[in-house]
Amino acid sequence: MVLIKIALVGVAIVAVLAVSKQQHWFERVGVTGRCTLVAAPGGETGQWWRCRQGVLTGFPTLPEDQCSTEGYARDDQLWRCTTPLTNVPGY
Repeated sequence: MVLIKIALVGVAIVAVLAVSKQQHWFERVGVTGRCTLVAAPGGETGQWWRCRQGVLTGFPTLPEDQCSTEGYARDDQLWRCTTPLTNVPGY
């Protein structure tokens, strides 16, 4: 009986973690970093991303071969990508 209770608690924990990953709960509350697409500054080309620092992970790193860091604005890091990205942290 005790083993069944332990197994049920384990399954519940796994389910909550799976849903939290799918819904980006950790990025929303600031535990891990996340990036959001922003409008390009006037006269600039490409996709621009604003990345926020996470408490545990720091700033996300976008693919170095397609993106370059363009500096910081307040507490955010700005990235410019020459090609559209398919996998962005927290997006």
